[in-house]
Amino acid sequence: MSSEIKADKWSPASGTSATIGDSGDTYTVPSGATLTASAATVNLPTSIITGVAEKTTLVDADKFLISDSAASGAFKHVQKSNLPSGAWKLLYSEAQSSYGSGSYAVTDSALFSSDYNFYRIYILDWEPQNDGTDMNLQLKLGGSTRTSNYRFNLRRNESASDNVNGAYSNSGGSIRIMEGCGNGTGENMSGFFEYQNPTGDNGNWYVTNAMYAGIETNGYTIGGVGQGSCSDSTGAMTGFTISAHTSGLGNFKIRGYGLKQ
Repeated sequence: MSSEIKADKWSPASGTSATIGDSGDTYTVPSGATLTASAATVNLPTSIITGVAEKTTLVDADKFLISDSAASGAFKHVQKSNLPSGAWKLLYSEAQSSYGSGSYAVTDSALFSSDYNFYRIYILDWEPQNDGTDMNLQLKLGGSTRTSNYRFNLRRNESASDNVNGAYSNSGGSIRIMEGCGNGTGENMSGFFEYQNPTGDNGNWYVTNAMYAGIETNGYTIGGVGQGSCSDSTGAMTGFTISAHTSGLGNFKIRGYGLKQ
């Protein structure tokens, strides 16, 4: 049995409260109809947010509902692509344990794209196989690892004698980014290097900054900062390689972050 109620106004029989239907009932507002509550208070349950599926990764086309204070609180939407850029985003993460001799290469398209033009690569908890080991960096340009035309300057300070030492190279085969890491109990190093515009092709590939700190041979604290570059017109940067100057790299973790500008 169905029926239709036609009335210009519904009012409570007594007091100021009324109920429409019973628990479990469903009322449908047909397509084309409008419910207007612009000057009223509408209490919504929190389940309209907590009761729906969570999205853990946002894309540029995703939208957020806002009240526009510049337009008397009018509802508008903002896309993720409208939000300010500049936040660091984790793009690469890996850990190696007891890594053997030779070099370790990282080639990942997420790290080298036009989406980001400034990158920071962290190398954490490095424990080399040999005592007093340096770490060297080479860039992969145009699909090939470059083994020449590097220049770098690395300055370090040691607690052993409170002095500053310098390492320099004007035409070497790599860039030194860490120096003198011990491999005894409790001896390790962490640091990072930064680079910019890896997909450009201006013939100058700059590692704009490198910094590290840790424990070296005999338990002395050590820290350093440096700069390096590779002059090459082969093509865009597509990866990098790290290696220990003696024996194997041992244990380490790598985290790669991109920054939009």
